[in-house]
Amino acid sequence: MKPKVICHIMSSVDGRLLNDRWTEPFDGTPASDLFQVYAAIGRELYTDAWMFGKNTLRAAFPYKWGIDGHTVESDSPAVSVGDRHSERMFIVADPEADIYFTSSVLRGNNILVIVGRNATEEYLSHLRERRISYVITDDATDLRQGLEAVDREFGIRSVSVQGGGILNGALLADGLADELSLVVYPGIDGLSGVPSIFEYVGGATDCPAAGQSLQLLSAEQREHGVMWLRYKFHKKLHK
Repeated sequence: MKPKVICHIMSSVDGRLLNDRWTEPFDGTPASDLFQVYAAIGRELYTDAWMFGKNTLRAAFPYKWGIDGHTVESDSPAVSVGDRHSERMFIVADPEADIYFTSSVLRGNNILVIVGRNATEEYLSHLRERRISYVITDDATDLRQGLEAVDREFGIRSVSVQGGGILNGALLADGLADELSLVVYPGIDGLSGVPSIFEYVGGATDCPAAGQSLQLLSAEQREHGVMWLRYKFHKKLHK
């Protein structure tokens, strides 16, 4: 089984994600106060873990580990448990196995990395030295396989994905999203082509949302005019 996946994201009213482009609150409230509302809502989801896309994580760990080395042996243990003291865990899929971690925690939460068989023994040693947990899957780009592994090996039953439009788009296309937690900032971007809530990378004929419908579960107004919309995905087609 895989964990319940909640795509938790904040956008402008026109669905754009680059918050430095959004218009300012009308009453002079600092935009950072509104971002704190989003963060607080994320904690209210009470998931076992949360997840960024790799590109988003680069803001915290910008340096790369070299990918040359001894490829992990087929009989190497597929699971390593590092520090696990936090109430929630932070998950990242690292298909290239090259994130250079300088800490075993992100925002106070212990880190769990999903890597593929292309990872090197040297990189796995780096993770163990940092006391970072990991699981090895056949292919770390296979999100379903990775999510099933963290459920099976670490007992993670729910994940809030806060990684951005590309990760959301990949989850959507694979039919892995169970809920959408959309926090709407009362401002506008307005420019065509700016990244949006779901950004599937594909061709013009691809329909990543095909066979999926949304049911509104709740709509709440929060502080500073922020709206929180929560939807459930219904899947008509199994992908």
